[in-house]
Amino acid sequence: MQLCGNDSMYFYAAYVFQEAGIPQDTIPYVVIGTGSCELIASVTCNMVIDYAGRRPLLLGGYILMAGWATVFMVALSQQISWMPYLSMACIFAYILSFGIGPAGVTGVLPTEIFDQMSRPAAYMICGSLLWFNLFLVGTAFPFIVKNLAHFCYVPFLVVCICTALYIGFFLPETKGKSFLEISEEFRKRNFRAQSREASYKGPEEIRSTTL
Repeated sequence: MQLCGNDSMYFYAAYVFQEAGIPQDTIPYVVIGTGSCELIASVTCNMVIDYAGRRPLLLGGYILMAGWATVFMVALSQQISWMPYLSMACIFAYILSFGIGPAGVTGVLPTEIFDQMSRPAAYMICGSLLWFNLFLVGTAFPFIVKNLAHFCYVPFLVVCICTALYIGFFLPETKGKSFLEISEEFRKRNFRAQSREASYKGPEEIRSTTL
């Protein structure tokens, strides 16, 4: 989630808006607007997560973020008078897509896809990855901008696309399902497990006894 590029907009919001061509005296107000977008998105996600489901919000969020990142890079590369405002709109839309989808849903998923015994370890790994990736993005983004210029969001675009593909192929819907139902969905999506079962030619497993 931290590698999708949303945090780089917070770390270097003023710099990003300056590079996009926003007037210097307007940048502080635009930066406040990014926080407002996050607040609106969080409230919206809390309202719709139990109706829309986890998987559609995650999948739609990453797909929208990939689209907005593409438009943002195109806007940065064009020297037209109204392009800075398109860049600003893309940043707001990117943050809204992140807040409604990945930011709001990712924190809920570990409680639904891990059992009670695995959950502490899962949260420990998630927390470690979160802070490590925050540090990585915050440290690497200036070098990415320096080397890629207008195409600085290509790495984040790739992450969004790969994450959307992963969610589309491997992550089941968890809304309204028990842990056993979710585990069964994961088993069905595990291609290796299916291939091993199909290739097994031994005697049938004894599933019950007269006892």
